Amino acid sequence: MARKLTVKAKDVEGVKRIPARESKLLLSEATVGVKNMSMGFNITEVNSMIPEHAHETEEEVMFLISGQGIFVAGEEEFELVPETAFYAPPGVKHKVINTGNEPLKIVWVYSPPLADHKKK
Repeated sequence: MARKLTVKAKDVEGVKRIPARESKLLLSEATVGVKNMSMGFNITEVNSMIPEHAHETEEEVMFLISGQGIFVAGEEEFELVPETAFYAPPGVKHKVINTGNEPLKIVWVYSPPLADHKKK
């Protein structure tokens, strides 16, 4: 049997979160066998956000596909417009706020993967 190396976001059931957003884990050890990172997709609704949080040992890189927002990392704020890449270093509290009139669509990558992204 051929090894699975692709995942279509439309085929992955998302996890609904509060405030209003949905997260889909696309590439992980469980889905395609990748061990040193994980990658997914987040849709954050209008007037919502990804609340402040930090990852103690994981680096997180993100890429905004569509929408407008603000990325807050520590004490700094950065404008987000489509096709912006951004980075949350380990241990730095960060959040993403949707300031636009359409959902924010963000691709994210963790390295190493979060504990709950590892094979179960």
